[in-house]
Amino acid sequence: MSAKKRLYNYSQRIEALLREPKLVFIQSLIIFTVLWWILSAVFGFEQSISSPELVAFELREIISGGGWVEHLTASLLRVGYALVFTVVIGTAIGILVGVSEFWEAALQDYITIGLAFPSIFAVVFAAMLLGITDLTPTVASAVIAFPFLAQNVYEGIKNIDPKLIEMSSSFGVSRYYTIRQVVINSILPQFFSGVRYSFALCWKIVVLSEFVTTTNGLGWVIRSELNAVSLTGVIAWTLLITGVILIVEYGIFQQFEKRMFSWRQSSQLKSV
Repeated sequence: MSAKKRLYNYSQRIEALLREPKLVFIQSLIIFTVLWWILSAVFGFEQSISSPELVAFELREIISGGGWVEHLTASLLRVGYALVFTVVIGTAIGILVGVSEFWEAALQDYITIGLAFPSIFAVVFAAMLLGITDLTPTVASAVIAFPFLAQNVYEGIKNIDPKLIEMSSSFGVSRYYTIRQVVINSILPQFFSGVRYSFALCWKIVVLSEFVTTTNGLGWVIRSELNAVSLTGVIAWTLLITGVILIVEYGIFQQFEKRMFSWRQSSQLKSV
């Protein structure tokens, strides 16, 4: 192999590597950190925007102190309960609206209103109805999240190719088997997309609710840091929340999705 061809192959590999999404994310994170350090250290903005060193030290203190476990556990439980409610109610309503013209006419407008309903209103109404309790963040986040999952499931059902249903009927396939193999498999991508988005929504609304209605949780801790005028503390706790979200996304959702849709990859390989 000539030197020119080897150089070309190396350049192609480097170019492909630079397009790797995870590597691009790491590169952008490094660039952001460097710019942040320059603004804080070189231009003297440390008092207004903190600095990477201060945040790293604060984050280390938070983790080593161990108090984060209590607040993270409280927030995770609220998010978990809200997500379970969202999946059950959102999926049921989405299927109901998708398969029945009557329920589509009756509930579609309410789903649209739910999609546009301001998050802060849900927090305020839940607090007025339930008071300052652990249930308030859970209810507020579920109320905001489940319309998005219902809409995804509804659209997934509406996008099913009618020819698949007709073919199943023509070959005498039972209704149960048609629903399990055709309908469910067809809406799974929209369903998982809705679940992941609902999880993100539940996180946001739970933290927002904890900010104003609870005495523990990550949102309450951030409020305490704001009351102490500690931007470093706010950023450190925000990074902790971000880390948990990334762990759940890449460690749970994406791995589970790969297992669920492994049949697609095998089908594509067979077709090739």
